[in-house]
Amino acid sequence: MADLASSCKDKLAYFRIKELKDILHQLGLPKQGKKQDLIDRVLALLSDEQGQRHHGWGRKNSFTKEAVAKIVDDIYSRKMQIQSAPDLATRSHTGSDLFRPKDEVNDSFQPQPVTKVRCICDSKLLNDNMIQCEDDRCHVWQHMSCVLVPDKPTEGVGPEVPPHFYCELCRLSRADPFWVTTGNPLPPLKFMSSGVANDGTSVLQTVEKTFQLSRADRETVQRSEYDLQVWCILMNDKVQFRMQWPQYAELEVNGFAVRVVTRPGSQLLGINGRDDGPLITTCSREGTNKICLRRVDNRTFCFGVRVAKRRSVPQVLTSLINLVEMIGSTCFLFLFTYLSCLCSFDWTIAPF
Repeated sequence: MADLASSCKDKLAYFRIKELKDILHQLGLPKQGKKQDLIDRVLALLSDEQGQRHHGWGRKNSFTKEAVAKIVDDIYSRKMQIQSAPDLATRSHTGSDLFRPKDEVNDSFQPQPVTKVRCICDSKLLNDNMIQCEDDRCHVWQHMSCVLVPDKPTEGVGPEVPPHFYCELCRLSRADPFWVTTGNPLPPLKFMSSGVANDGTSVLQTVEKTFQLSRADRETVQRSEYDLQVWCILMNDKVQFRMQWPQYAELEVNGFAVRVVTRPGSQLLGINGRDDGPLITTCSREGTNKICLRRVDNRTFCFGVRVAKRRSVPQVLTSLINLVEMIGSTCFLFLFTYLSCLCSFDWTIAPF
């Protein structure tokens, strides 16, 4: 265990105070003190099984030494990935091996990793608080403050980092197995709360945006297997892979009213429910299109417009199998909803 503590000690010394506080937050430990105090607090868990109890932390902390080391390693790896992109042009080969991944050491000809930043705020800037999408085909980095929304915001306390994180587009790709995204005329747009009225009720909020539909896209969505779809997800939804619309949602596209949900406007979506994305192909036109979304809901949502292609039945079944392997049995009821849809699906339009 001495090697474990020694390895983590070097990494902890390399961290900034903000990163050390992130580790302590995940461990449920106090975050006050100077940098060395924060480092010693973590090392105490690695060097002495009873260390946390000596400091009065026994009631909050039940992490093993391996679990503590993994948290340190994860944040260290994230920091190295973020720094790799801006430092590539100026980093010299000598003197930099100390903090380089093992597979890059002594290999000056190996391609360096590229950091992809695509955040909902539309900024490409890197900072110390980034989180990476886990999807193997994505791996984009996003700002934590933009995409992590706490259930109950507390001043001075950042949102809890989830064990598994997927960006909004990867969540959307798993939200409906019958569709696959081929384009995004209106990229993801964050729809934040504007607060509540003096009497404590939510206020009506409106967002208006325009998006461009090229001639090629317009011709594409006219084909039978394609459509233009408006989608919406709740940013901190406990069920990540589904669409969900706000309460009292009203949608207009180029002045045409579009119905978004069949449930009453006041009814919240249950844990086993799911909303769909309305199709707006008939309301759209080549060139500039205007979309307007109204709601009476103080939660934070994200919505956009995509060109979507219908999947065939074999593709849907394959997608469901992959989804089961990815998320396990905990989402059985959610998957059962999908399978129920399959039972009523018109097999004649998508033959094997």
